[in-house]
Amino acid sequence: MAVDDSYTVALLHMNGVDASTTFTDESGKTWTANGNAQIDTAQSKFGGASGLFDGTDSTSSADSADWDFGTSDFTLDFWIRFNALPGAGSGENIIWRDRTAGGQMIRVVVINSAGTYTFRATLDNTAKNQTWSSPSTGVWYHFAIVRSGTNLYHFVDGTQVGSTLSSSENISDTTALNIGGNGTSSEGVNGWMDEVRISKGIARWTSNFTPPTSEYGANNGFFF
Repeated sequence: MAVDDSYTVALLHMNGVDASTTFTDESGKTWTANGNAQIDTAQSKFGGASGLFDGTDSTSSADSADWDFGTSDFTLDFWIRFNALPGAGSGENIIWRDRTAGGQMIRVVVINSAGTYTFRATLDNTAKNQTWSSPSTGVWYHFAIVRSGTNLYHFVDGTQVGSTLSSSENISDTTALNIGGNGTSSEGVNGWMDEVRISKGIARWTSNFTPPTSEYGANNGFFF
């Protein structure tokens, strides 16, 4: 297969042989499995497999200009199925890129604050929080973080979570990008991820939408 369009800078279908540590990116980038990160055929949203993470691992790809969104539009979207939710006072980091000056350049995380769940995007060390009604284990959710101009949107299953936030952060650094955790074996995803797509230079959704019903591929990447 190939990436769905020219805006897609990473596309991981999370397909493959059970227990494989090969995470194939249709854009051609190399991803390294850290810890116990692996392909699992026991669960999938599409394609018969997904990425399995146990809360202490991730898959990472080296620094790339493709991770530098600057102040332009971008979209991060993926499917996630929690095996266990974060405990009170902790979180599960889903996408993470370090900030060399300290903190996070890109962070997508679900946090449990005394039983209230927060869906957070941190951009250039600036947290953008939205309260999310109680999630469940054993359910596939489609998540999307979208920036259009200076507007930032959080979506779960195609429905905007909270209000539109302001975002003018300059997203540029020289660090690797992690999926499934933060690359340091703490507070990662305990569950499965599927169909992870990173899009640079496009805000794919700015209002409620119908989540994708199949894998992304050539000529079917747009779901407005």
